[in-house]
Amino acid sequence: MYPQLLTYLMEFIKYQDQVIRTLLTLLIGKGMFEKPEETPVNKPYRKLQVDDLPIIEALQKHDYRILLTEYLEKNGKHLKPVQRRSNVKTAVSTSMSCPKCGAQSDYLYANNGGKGQYQCKVCTCVFNEKSRYLKEAILKCPHCSKTLEKVKARKDFDVYKCKNNDCSYYQRKLNGMSSKEKKQFKKDPQAFKIRYIYRQFRIDFQPLSKSTPQKPKVDLSRLYVSPHTLGLILTYHVNYGLSARKTAALMKDVHGVSISHQSILNYENAVALTLKPYVDYYPYELSDQFCGDETYIRVNGRWHYLFFFFDAVKKIILSYPVSPNRDTATAIRAIDDVLVKMKDIPKDLTFVVDGNPIYLLAQHFFAQHDIQFDIKQVIAHKPQNELGQ
Repeated sequence: MYPQLLTYLMEFIKYQDQVIRTLLTLLIGKGMFEKPEETPVNKPYRKLQVDDLPIIEALQKHDYRILLTEYLEKNGKHLKPVQRRSNVKTAVSTSMSCPKCGAQSDYLYANNGGKGQYQCKVCTCVFNEKSRYLKEAILKCPHCSKTLEKVKARKDFDVYKCKNNDCSYYQRKLNGMSSKEKKQFKKDPQAFKIRYIYRQFRIDFQPLSKSTPQKPKVDLSRLYVSPHTLGLILTYHVNYGLSARKTAALMKDVHGVSISHQSILNYENAVALTLKPYVDYYPYELSDQFCGDETYIRVNGRWHYLFFFFDAVKKIILSYPVSPNRDTATAIRAIDDVLVKMKDIPKDLTFVVDGNPIYLLAQHFFAQHDIQFDIKQVIAHKPQNELGQ
């Protein structure tokens, strides 16, 4: 009887607690009770396929003045500018010029009735102000040589797709489907990747370029404390893991040195920024095999991702950037921190990582800058609370 009574009382207490919380929320507001602590998301990765690089065809540039001279020699008369009609829709801005030969607006005219397409009378180039024709190169499919079309704009890159139905890549993928897959493809075509796709990155990042070191707030050469005192502060604060306030109290009580906790934080930052270039660019003798992963750390009360790479043979940690997001830009930065420490990039350079698709995108980004390496993805099951330990 007593166990049943205890069970009933516990259920009744839980019910009363819910009623009280609901009433207080209605009377006072939603922000009264603490929200549950957010934990990093740990979801299985989606499969990502990265295709070969496209054919990059540079736009052939001309000089309209040379073309006008050639026209005069060939036809015995000058090429006349465009005769304008009094139509606002087909007007051409005086600041516009041809992206191919540089001809001024006098030789340009609206090609599709004022809908944004223009043509140059000198070189016959058809272009649009916001189209790919104003770019430095045209991207073409490596399988059928057809021009790629921009289909999506992501955070860090634009997605280009080959929409040619006669493309060998498309036909090979389509013919390789089973009858079951073809039925599913008719119902949900987005679940299959059957066309060539290229991702052009828009990340403002130059690989293998050493960044200018950040200057500390405190100049270590002008400190009032002695090097011995600075060593004691760093020993207590860094080696023994004491907080800045406890370190300040210890320096006062034991050594008789009065110092604020903020000064200790400034000293720590100044020493770290001074030593970082020596650690980053130390002439390590590295192998050609590296491993990388991510884990979670707390930064100012919020979860962040710590990316780290180490030499699989020498067991040297070479990269450790921290980011609030698990994104491609941070993966690129983490790999670049390894590459800048090498005198020459080995031919058989390999990075062993998990199944996160951002590393494949990072590999594609470096390939666009003529930096080649292999990515080996090892997909292993991780318990929900493994990374946070």
